[in-house]
Amino acid sequence: MVCGNLAEKSHVLLAVGVISMLMMQPAQAESDISSLQDVVNPHKSAALLAQESGVIVIQVTGVQANPTEQGVEIILQTTQGEKLQITNRNTENSFIADIPNAQLRLPSGDGFTFRSENPVEGITEITVTNFDGNTIRVTVAGEASVPSVALFDSPEEGLIFSIAGAVASTPSPQQQPEKPESEIQAEQPSTQDNQPIELVVTGQQDGYRVPNASTATKTDTPLRDIPASIQVIPRRILEDQKTKRLQDALENVSGVRKRDNFGGSNAGGYNIRGFDQAGNFRNGFSDNDSYSSVDTANIDRIEVLKGPASVLFGQAEPGGIVNIVTKQPLSTPYYSAEFNVGNYAFYRPSFDISGLLTDDGSLLYRLNVAYQNSESFRDFNFTERIFVAPVITWNISDRTGGK
Repeated sequence: MVCGNLAEKSHVLLAVGVISMLMMQPAQAESDISSLQDVVNPHKSAALLAQESGVIVIQVTGVQANPTEQGVEIILQTTQGEKLQITNRNTENSFIADIPNAQLRLPSGDGFTFRSENPVEGITEITVTNFDGNTIRVTVAGEASVPSVALFDSPEEGLIFSIAGAVASTPSPQQQPEKPESEIQAEQPSTQDNQPIELVVTGQQDGYRVPNASTATKTDTPLRDIPASIQVIPRRILEDQKTKRLQDALENVSGVRKRDNFGGSNAGGYNIRGFDQAGNFRNGFSDNDSYSSVDTANIDRIEVLKGPASVLFGQAEPGGIVNIVTKQPLSTPYYSAEFNVGNYAFYRPSFDISGLLTDDGSLLYRLNVAYQNSESFRDFNFTERIFVAPVITWNISDRTGGK
């Protein structure tokens, strides 16, 4: 009897074990994913996710607009136009084309936006912009209806959008009323086809983004390839904030604060990561004059190298260094003048000119001049400063930058 009871109990336990295993199999199948972070990584950018998913992002280095007999053509300049994947649709009076494996990037790496308003009759606007991290969106807005757009691939130029302008509809010969013979005049040839097409194109570039820096490596290297903490203040920020002192510009950098000066003077240093920095660097060379104010008239950008990597420049504090990159001569003529007025009798005229000294482009020049005069809310405290910064570039051959 005992053996029989044990046998019956073993059969019952075996049946229960089989049932429990069958019930646990779906739960185990559903628990292959342990947590949400194994599926989604919210810290990854769209471009990085595109690379991990196997999508090759093609760089479009330029957008060109050319008038044609039918209207206008937009060329996305790339050497891999046949690899672009295009999906298009019509929305109200607009033609929209998305290219999910491309980005608008200049040869320098900067992103840009192409926009053309009223290029031809019947088209109100054409825009080409980066929709997200790996998608270009082309939008052609029609005036009264969806425009006619045709696509072509050119190995030499890239992807071409041929856009036809609006054509005025004329009645058929059967619908045209007959005129009396006395009202019939000699037909004049139409000059519409011979008139030039006015094409206005505007481009926008992100002036706050600086992809390269010369600090730490002393070469023009992308910031993503430099194993150091570098923050760049471009010229665009100095112009938008109307910054006239280096200490005020450095307030845009984290970990850097202005050091208290003596007697309210404009001179003074700054504190980087807890270490006082009296001087700075100019184009990679030491400039330790901490008692005179640095003028911003000829500053192209300010690069701040944080951390003990500052020892690469010699004797410096371990908190970091400030490297001022000055303006260089331009190969195209440039003229700019500015006049600022403020409180306490502050006025500051300045001008910036640049261009060629020789026809072959071997000699270039740039001249920055500024004059500043201001008083203060303190008695016997005033500032008068004259700043002159001439620069000449000699391109010895075509290998050093000449034409």
